[in-house]
Formats: sequence, structure tokens, C-alpha cells
Amino acid sequence: MTTIKGNMTTRLEKWSYGGFSFGQNLMYMLQLQFLTFFYTEEVGLSLGATATLLLVAKLWDAFNDPIMGAIVDKLHFKSGKYIPWLKYTSIIVPLTMLFAFVNIDASYSMKLVFAYITYIMWGMAYTVSDSPMFSLSTVMTKHVYERDQLIATARMTGAIAAILTAGFIMFVDSFGWLGAMAIYCAASLLTMIPLPFVAKERVVYKRQNTSFLQIFKYLLRNKYFFIFYIGYLLMSTTNTLQTIAIYFAESNLGDGNMLTIILAVLVLPIIIVSPLLPKLIATFGKKRLTIYCSCLVIILSLIQYVVGYNNFTLFLIIAAIRVLCMQIPLLLYGMFTADCIEYGNAITGQRTVGVAFSVQTMFTKLAGALSSTLCLALLSYYGYVNQSVSQTEEALHGIWVIFTLVPIIGYVGMLIAMYFYRLDEKMVSTYMLKNQTGIEG
Repeated sequence: MTTIKGNMTTRLEKWSYGGFSFGQNLMYMLQLQFLTFFYTEEVGLSLGATATLLLVAKLWDAFNDPIMGAIVDKLHFKSGKYIPWLKYTSIIVPLTMLFAFVNIDASYSMKLVFAYITYIMWGMAYTVSDSPMFSLSTVMTKHVYERDQLIATARMTGAIAAILTAGFIMFVDSFGWLGAMAIYCAASLLTMIPLPFVAKERVVYKRQNTSFLQIFKYLLRNKYFFIFYIGYLLMSTTNTLQTIAIYFAESNLGDGNMLTIILAVLVLPIIIVSPLLPKLIATFGKKRLTIYCSCLVIILSLIQYVVGYNNFTLFLIIAAIRVLCMQIPLLLYGMFTADCIEYGNAITGQRTVGVAFSVQTMFTKLAGALSSTLCLALLSYYGYVNQSVSQTEEALHGIWVIFTLVPIIGYVGMLIAMYFYRLDEKMVSTYMLKNQTGIEG
């Protein structure tokens, strides 16, 4: 294995890190894009029951995720602090996702209970994988730029996974929901497995004899962490495109297969820009990059709403540029978390990596559930009828409003959050040097 000049990590480690993210995001995007539709249109759950399910599951996550992160912070195995967790979750994450897409032959009540159990099980498995994966990036290298490269690679492969989910409906037509899910779960498993066997934990921090209560107390003192994630929660909750896209293709365009074209065109620019993120960050900084993109999202969302979708080519061009601007701040969220961890470590003397990244996971899943719930609530408000062949003009207009205008609210919220967020790359590098106490190897 070769190490890139000036870096501590090898190319194999870098791409294995990206591979784990690919498999993980393949599962995450499938549940985000299709599970709500699967529940309402295939299983036959009502809009209200599905919305309640998503909210209940995320309330459980709000309790469970931070505890899981605190456990990661407290435990240290002989083979490493984060790697041992990833060996098991590379199997558990795709397996629990497969169960979530099983439509059992039972009564409505039993179908609903089964949906609760399998969805909550998947959410817990995802937490156990997400917090150690992001935490691992903070101990693979001592360089902030290289850490950003690792996370950027993970976001790029995550975007590739999102593109591949665009073909999911075609697999459903050929193999059914469970068969299609089995194919994607197998791909997820194969790409997640290598990371825990090739990655190395190099950066060593002081061992801390800290209670669970103290871990949460120290995290609560990290003001910039919560300032960023309030903005992130607003931005992600109103990022309704992934959930509403299949409804838009089925109802407004009249052809569910158009979803493949829409998702492919929307995600392709993200794959192009992801490798450029470290350079964009070096040029503008994470904060300014987030501000610029948020402003462009607001402008382009208004333009998209006014222009409409009768000219499908123009619709795709505007949507691609708009989604690129929407996704760049979302691609940066793991990097913001890592920066806030260094700030928190510097001001408190305690390193809450696991719990910080698990709270990040909680906010991500909470935002996904709130986004789906918001979509379902607005669909119901505009008169959408699930499992219906056609929809009213009001319902079609409602879908278009959800697709175009709703995200504006969240990006305005992120602009407000960025006004109060003060960390920059120079400050973070200083904090990292202060926090590091030793390096292995």
C-alpha cells in the first residue's frame, strides 16, 4: 500500500472509507426515497399511520443515538476504538434494511407493527455504523485537510450511491420490491466490508475517565455544534426533493420510470463537485461556501417554481444546478461536526467524538423523518389520495410546491445559523494542534 505524499493515510484506506460510505448511503437513500412510498402504495398503510411511524421512530432515535455515541466514547477495544464497531455493522445495516422492505401477508395491524419493528431496528443499526465511521476520520490522520479529503471522498461515493438508487424502480419491475432490495443490500455489504480490515487508527488522544453525564455536559458547552445543527435540521427537514420525487414522477409526469432520469440528472453534478470540495473549502472556507450556496438555492427555487416543468429539458437543467447548490452544504456537514469536536475539546479538555457524531446521526435521521412527515402532511393538505390512479389539480400543484418552494424555508434558516457560527479552518487547525497528544506508527 502506498501513502499519498504529505498524507498519513494510504489510497486503499481512502477508497475503503469511501466504499463504506457508498454501501451505507445506498441503504440510507433507498429508505429516504422509497420506504415512505413502499409503506403507502405497496403495503397500504395510510398517510397518517406512516407519518406517525416515522415520528415515533425518530423520537426513539433522539433517546437512543446520543447514548450509543457515549458508549463509543467510553469503550476502547484492543483492536481500536472505532474499527471493531464497523466490522459488525457492515453486515447488520444491509440486513435490517432488507427486512424493512418485506411486505408480510397479514392483517393491517400486524403490517403496521412489523413496519415499526423493522424500521426502528434499521435506525439503530445505522446509528451504530455512522458514529464510528465519521469518528474514524478524526484518528486516521492528524491533518485537517486530509481529514476533509476523507470525508469528501465519502460524500462523493455517497452521491454515486444516490445515482444508483435511481434505477431501483426498474429492478422492482423485474424482481419485485424484496428481490430488488436484496440486490442492493448485497452491493452494500460487499462495499462496506473492506474498511475495518484496512483502516488504521493513528492519532492518539488522552484516555478520559469521564461519566456518561459528563460527556453530555461537555457536548452541551459546544455552542457552535448546536448553532450549526439547528440550521442543518431546518435545511434538511425542508429538503423535500428526495421524498417527493417519486410522487412527482408518478402523478405530475404520469410515468414512474421518469424518476430514474430525474434522480440521475440531479445527482450527477454532485459526483462531479465532490472531489473538488477540499479545494473549494481551501478557497472559500466551509462557512462562506455554505452561505453562497444557500443564497443560490433560494433564487433558483423561485425560478424553478415560476418556469414549471412543461419544458422538461429546461426543468432538468434548472433542477440540476439547484440541487447541486442544495447538496454542497449537506456534503459539508460531517466536516462541520469534526471542526466543532476540535473546538469543544479545546475549551473543555474533553473529547466527545462518538457522542458528537451520534448526535449528528440523530439530526440526520430526525431531519429525514421530519422531511418525509412534512411531505405526507402537505400531500394530505393538498388532497393527495394514495393508491389512486389520478390526482386533482390541487394535489398536483401541491406536489410542485413541495418540490420547489418548501426548501427555501430551510436555507433561510441556515443563513441565520451561519451568521452566528464563528469557526474557520485556521482556528480549527490551531485547536487540532492543541488537542493532539501523540501519534502511533
